[in-house]
Amino acid sequence: MRPFSILLCLLAVFPGRLWPQNTSQKKSSDPLGRDNPRSTVTAFLESCHENNYVRAAQYLDLRQVPERSRAEEGPKLARQLEAILNSDSRFSVLSLSQAPEGNLSDDANPNLDHITTITRASNTFSIDVERVVLQAGSDVWLFTPATVSLIPTLANLNEQPSSIEARLPRFLVSIQLLETPLWKWIALLVVAVLTVLLLRSAGSLLRFLAEKFENRLGVSRRWLWLQPLLEPWLVFLSAITFGLAEQFIDPSALSRLYIARGILLVVVWSFAWCFINLADLFLARLDSLLDPRQRMVSHPLIYLGRRAVKFAIIVMAIIIVLDNWGFNMTTLIAGLGVGGIAVSLAAQSTIANVFGGVSVIGDRPVMPGDFGNFGGVIGTVEDIGMRSTRVRTLNRTLMSIPNSSFAGINLENYAARDKILFNPTLQLKRGAPKDKIRQLIKTLGDILRRDKRIEAGPSPIRLSNLTSASFALEIFAYALTRDIDEFYKIEVDLFLEIDDALAACGLDLA
Repeated sequence: MRPFSILLCLLAVFPGRLWPQNTSQKKSSDPLGRDNPRSTVTAFLESCHENNYVRAAQYLDLRQVPERSRAEEGPKLARQLEAILNSDSRFSVLSLSQAPEGNLSDDANPNLDHITTITRASNTFSIDVERVVLQAGSDVWLFTPATVSLIPTLANLNEQPSSIEARLPRFLVSIQLLETPLWKWIALLVVAVLTVLLLRSAGSLLRFLAEKFENRLGVSRRWLWLQPLLEPWLVFLSAITFGLAEQFIDPSALSRLYIARGILLVVVWSFAWCFINLADLFLARLDSLLDPRQRMVSHPLIYLGRRAVKFAIIVMAIIIVLDNWGFNMTTLIAGLGVGGIAVSLAAQSTIANVFGGVSVIGDRPVMPGDFGNFGGVIGTVEDIGMRSTRVRTLNRTLMSIPNSSFAGINLENYAARDKILFNPTLQLKRGAPKDKIRQLIKTLGDILRRDKRIEAGPSPIRLSNLTSASFALEIFAYALTRDIDEFYKIEVDLFLEIDDALAACGLDLA
């Protein structure tokens, strides 16, 4: 989360340096950025902050102002409107619509958007913007003529300075940053520090009580999930608490815009942090439930899944934050899509191997340590990676098979068998007496049925073929073991007993 936090914090503190100033709103067809209600109000406040009230007047619909006096009245009205918006603590720029058509649900007139409601002397006044078609044919959003006509009245009714400022040293009131007095910034800083300290203390108390409760129950690690989830939610609650306190301190409208952006950043960051911690907890729990051999195979997949989930959450959080800040994310998302296609085309063999490894790990036809025949390669699987599977052959060489190929070949896993077939064929001479052959069949059947290590069917001994030179006597039975070395010992004992039976019957092999 550290790179994500640093990037967004820098964007919040230095938006003009890390990103060109004219891109603080979505890419605009209007040079003044009046394409939607939010961009109009934001650009208006920024122009006022730069003391460029001539430009700020271009965000007002001055059609009801006599043309000869617009040059003088426009900047004056813009200054007064700035003061009116600064005085309304409930007004937030981030609540305004970024859609070119505006918010269609706030007013019956689809070309009108409500900005805020000002209360003066028990009367309410509505501040609105309206979509207007210019002579050039483009649509822009301007403060409505009705709002412009209200500005002088609201300016005369503007609230007097607070009694707090009258008691403060003059420099705390005269020094301003973003049209907000210094004392309010100090108050905001104190509120932020107290909020963090209070909630951290509450978090420590909650952890202490959880540990006490756990010790009393005698169940360890029951509250293991609390720590990863508690801290993100404390950050979230800190942001919400600070936002509520900020309304009482009442900074300027432009200050509230940047503070709201910062709160949005912290809220989204806390949710992203929480989701990442939940993903880590889930994958760690999943890893702990696997046996050691499965964990050895699944660890690369779990590691890749963890990184992919974190990357997806961080990218989504960045898109949400930047989109709400007013950046044009459509172009960025389209660029990411084109870049993703180019990368996938350039690395399609690598991607095929990764997905092949995922399918092998997920289906688990073989595990590390398994011996078998893998598409004609006989050996022991030593490792299943994300790109290839490594097999130690009988010649003691190490063969790497790409996962895309390994997932598509026939995999015969000798380690997965539950018993081992014992299936030799004895070639008896053609001239052997028939009664001796019958005696041999009965003797060998008794040997197999008597041995507890052998599973013999109803007909474990049968004549499977007859040629001019020999009889083919086939033995079909299973050794009840999965260990190949144990099978070899059983096989030795059986071959010796078969030889003794041949000698007892007076038969020779062809």
